[in-house]
Amino acid sequence: MGKGNIFDYTRVRSPDDTEQMELIDKAFAVGKPYTLTTSTTLVIADMGKRIRVNATGNLAITFPASLVTAQDGGTFEIIKQGTGTLTNIAGSGCYINSYSVATDITSSLYATITYEYVHGLTRWVELCHEGTWASA
Repeated sequence: MGKGNIFDYTRVRSPDDTEQMELIDKAFAVGKPYTLTTSTTLVIADMGKRIRVNATGNLAITFPASLVTAQDGGTFEIIKQGTGTLTNIAGSGCYINSYSVATDITSSLYATITYEYVHGLTRWVELCHEGTWASA
């Protein structure tokens, strides 16, 4: 299996014996969604999941820190459904994009954002977003 920025790929043989590439979309390959209504700290087992945030008050999501090479490429997709403000916070010793304390504060209803953990940089990198997100 090869690795790309957003896609992994594997080489496969077709029936006529020509080599083809089969792409695996990493950025959008997320598991069954679950909903948060209170502030929380995400854990490694949450990687690859779609997280719906539905709260009228302000809340925060803290991203895991102290990750190892095995978590490289792990993703979180966050969908904001409630009217409160959502703050995404980097865990101790880790970063979200270039920020160590907090980043990506939004009050935009139905905003979405997807992050990937890049172990070589010890940070969560934004892959894509929809809606209004501002850095703190």
